[in-house]
Amino acid sequence: TRLKPDGAFLVKVFQGTDYEAFLNLMPDTFKTVVVRKPDASRDRSPELYLLGRTLR
Repeated sequence: TRLKPDGAFLVKVFQGTDYEAFLNLMPDTFKTVVVRKPDASRDRSPELYLLGRTLR
């Protein structure tokens, strides 16, 4: 299945070795990139969610 031009891509990531590189690539593919840490996630947890919206 392909992402539609106005679709959204949501991915769970962990802050680590390749996190910054992946985050820096997202604006090449999406017009809008949002980083969110769930309220239920512990402060010390490296878990984050990245949301990419609208394909370039």
